[in-house]
Amino acid sequence: MDNMLTWNPRKYGGIEVIRLPYNQIWLPDILLYDNADVGTAQSSVSTNVIVSANGNVTWLSMWIFKSSCSMDVRYFPFDVQNCSMNFASWTFDAYRVDIRNFAKDGDLSNYVNSSEFEIVEFSFERHVVVFTCCPEPYVFMTYTLVFQRKPLFYLFNMVMPCILITLVALLGFYMPNDSGEKLSMGITTLLSMTVFLMIVAERLPPVSDNVPLIGLYYGMSIALISLSTALNVFTLNVHHKGLRGHKVPYCLKRVFFGIIAKMLFLKIDLPVAPEEGMEQVPSPRYIVYDSEPPPATNGSGSMPSRLGHKPDMEDPSQKEFVRILHRVNKTIDKNDQRMAEQDRRDVINLEWQQLALVIDRLLLVLFVVVVICSTLSLLVPGSEYSHPVAENE
Repeated sequence: MDNMLTWNPRKYGGIEVIRLPYNQIWLPDILLYDNADVGTAQSSVSTNVIVSANGNVTWLSMWIFKSSCSMDVRYFPFDVQNCSMNFASWTFDAYRVDIRNFAKDGDLSNYVNSSEFEIVEFSFERHVVVFTCCPEPYVFMTYTLVFQRKPLFYLFNMVMPCILITLVALLGFYMPNDSGEKLSMGITTLLSMTVFLMIVAERLPPVSDNVPLIGLYYGMSIALISLSTALNVFTLNVHHKGLRGHKVPYCLKRVFFGIIAKMLFLKIDLPVAPEEGMEQVPSPRYIVYDSEPPPATNGSGSMPSRLGHKPDMEDPSQKEFVRILHRVNKTIDKNDQRMAEQDRRDVINLEWQQLALVIDRLLLVLFVVVVICSTLSLLVPGSEYSHPVAENE
């Protein structure tokens, strides 16, 4: 309302409304106090003003404002931003220029939907402020825009690949230790995640006030992949520890084979290893008599058969034959002992391999649970976050 632009329509041929160029009448110096484009004048479209006989001046002009807004990206990409724009006269106090709103909420009928943000609320509020420099009050109109980021693009292009790369890294716990590719897979997935993070970092908001939720998720994923690679080194060491001949401690057998393996539904069948140094009973392959058999008759008075009696040791051929038999028997005994020792080492090696298998399965289950919990910790707070988190000061 401009009291200086009133007239009596009956004195001017019944004219109640006129249209004038905007630069031919007085306009209040209402400016955006949060203007972020100081070096450039605010863009507007020059339109005529509509002046009514009662002093009502309507100026339907289109303006483009660039305003500063503090953002809190803690819940990115599920963040909700609250941005305020303060409009007021730069030189006129409330006694000379008063600003009032004629509606409760802002008008979004001409708003064009954005593919990245969705406006949740558009409201304005009138404030009367008294500065220390001046006793007169000044009127501010604060327009508040509450908009929420649409997370589909970030979930599909940033979160899902991260989950897949992490799951591929966890497959290293399921890969057989004899394959020789466990470490290669872990290092490859770690390199892939690092390269992917470098690409994704360009799309993250460059702020340091708060770490984005998705940034924490990526950091935790890289930590999980690094830890899984290190634990694969540990399980490979356990897998090949039996080659050094060390037995699995009884407490580890009891815990991993007796408790954890049953919890993981793993059936562990281990043969009993012979004790080291146990004397092996030779099989009766060759028997050499070293005593004279008792004399006996066969009823006819003749001497018994010479089968089975002590061989004639005076015969050089018999001596050589007995020596060869002793040597063969000793060689067979050594082979038996060597085979028994090899069997014992094989059983010990198998025990360590089975222990590494149980550890792999246990780590696989634990890491899958951690990945699921970390993913839910990203999605659940973001989906439940529906109130403004950033306030413009």
